[in-house]
Amino acid sequence: MVAAAQEEIQRARDSLGNMLEQANRLIHLLNTHTKEDLAKLDIRDRTSTILIIKRVLTMRNFIQNIERKFQEMQMEINAFTQKFTALEEKGLPSLLTDDHRLMTHVAYVHRLNTYMDSQATTSSSFVGEKALGSGQSLYDNLENLFFIEHEVRHLFTFQPTFFRYTDADETLIKMRRHQLPDDQWWQSILEIL
Repeated sequence: MVAAAQEEIQRARDSLGNMLEQANRLIHLLNTHTKEDLAKLDIRDRTSTILIIKRVLTMRNFIQNIERKFQEMQMEINAFTQKFTALEEKGLPSLLTDDHRLMTHVAYVHRLNTYMDSQATTSSSFVGEKALGSGQSLYDNLENLFFIEHEVRHLFTFQPTFFRYTDADETLIKMRRHQLPDDQWWQSILEIL
C-alpha cells in the first residue's frame, strides 16, 4: 500500500504542476475585487470560481495527509520489525515465507505451535537419546516456552488497530477521486486575471 500511495502522490504532484503557487494569489485576487470588477473580467460567480480554485489546495492537503500518515505507519512498521528481528535472533521462528513475503496470522500461529511442540517434545539436549527427559531438560524446555510466550506478548505492547491503515486508505481513495480544474479552464482564469 505504501508503494501504491507513493505512486499516487507523485501522479497528483505532477498533475498539480505550478497550480499550487498560483492558487492562493488567484483566491486573494477574487476576494479583493468587487462583484462589478469581476463582471468586467467575465467572472459571473465568484464563489464557484473560488471553490474550483480551492480544489488545488484540497489536493495539496490530501497529499500532505497521506505523506504524514504513511510516515507514521512506516515508523510503526520499523519498530515492529526491529522487535521481531530481536526475537528471531533469540530463536523465534521467522515471520517470512520461503519467498520472503509476510506470513498470514493463521500460518504463523501454525508455525509457532509446531515450533513450541518440537521444543516441548525434545527430552534432552543429546540428539538420538530415547530415554525420558531429566528434570533439567524439562525445565529448560518449559522455560523456553514461557520465554516465547512472554516475548510475543511484549511484541504487541499495544493492541494492533487498523485505524491508521483504513484512514490512510480512505484519504488515498478521496485523493484519487478528487478532480482538479482542467488545464484549459485554469489557463483561461489566469488570462482573465
